[in-house]
Amino acid sequence: MLAFSTNRPARGATAARELDATRITDNPFTLGIASGDPLSDSVLIWTRLAPQPFAEDGGLGQERVTVSWEVALDEWFVVVEQQGTATAHPEYAHSVHVDVKGLRPDSEYYYRFRVGTWISPVGRTRTAPAPGDDTDSLRLAAVACQAYQDGYYTAHRHLAQEDVDVVFFLGDYLYEYGVDSAGGARRYTDRKLPDVFNREATTLADYRLRYALYKSDPDLQAAHAQHPFVVTWDDHETENNHAGAYDEKGSAPEEFLVRRAAAYRAYWENQPLRAEQRPNGPDARLYRRLSWGSLAQFDILDTRQYRSDQAYGDRPHEPGAESDDPARTLTGADQERWLLDGW
Repeated sequence: MLAFSTNRPARGATAARELDATRITDNPFTLGIASGDPLSDSVLIWTRLAPQPFAEDGGLGQERVTVSWEVALDEWFVVVEQQGTATAHPEYAHSVHVDVKGLRPDSEYYYRFRVGTWISPVGRTRTAPAPGDDTDSLRLAAVACQAYQDGYYTAHRHLAQEDVDVVFFLGDYLYEYGVDSAGGARRYTDRKLPDVFNREATTLADYRLRYALYKSDPDLQAAHAQHPFVVTWDDHETENNHAGAYDEKGSAPEEFLVRRAAAYRAYWENQPLRAEQRPNGPDARLYRRLSWGSLAQFDILDTRQYRSDQAYGDRPHEPGAESDDPARTLTGADQERWLLDGW
């Protein structure tokens, strides 16, 4: 067993006063747990504390919270492999990202978090086979486009019951569109959603609350708890059909980049991503590479942040000089070079 602490302040975090965890009287794990980006010797485990998930501050104000975590070989935590503490900072919406290193390759693990007397659900995750290891199989799932207002997450309920090694989320984890009090096509009759969701998300507070809504879904929580996820974004995590610094409404780029910075920050706060993917203002290095022994290499792409604006004002148009311009790009030059070099 290895025990250590990860209380070093996150970049941009202030020395906020620490909250006495015994004062937390409501379940802080309302948004579930998750793991992601499995390597052969490490995996990222995540949670976000929110005893009041539909409040802007999650019910924890501007105080930091110490969170304990454990990683074990069994779901009863008889054989604890690693444990430690991390700090949930208010600047990052009380999210916790722990990069658990020193794990065995091609192995299954279980993890959980603790705050005061509260213990999170147990999550199952795994590491990838070591690079070059002779690996003869891989079971994966691919999901995308989970518009909350368009219906229930029945697919996630089934995914949680499947025996897969890793889940790839291919974009549109979130939709910026408003969700009415009935949950759109969900047509809730036993409850009403707060009015705060019934508008387009544009600010950091908006995006954080929208993630809280999505992550409150029990089927999505179950899928995250059962499998490690590898995530990338498309357009709706920020705004429909945007391209680089250009939104679909024709706003000035400097205005849209303020919104993109808010969306990128909320995205990192709410996903099982490492510190290397944490945004710096409106920029984030999301593209990265994972391997699965000798069997597969996964190049995770970002085809929104660096892409050329849509040709002809994004209107239906015959191919022509603008759309055929060889300087146009989806990946940007640096990512394209990285991709080709990796092949």
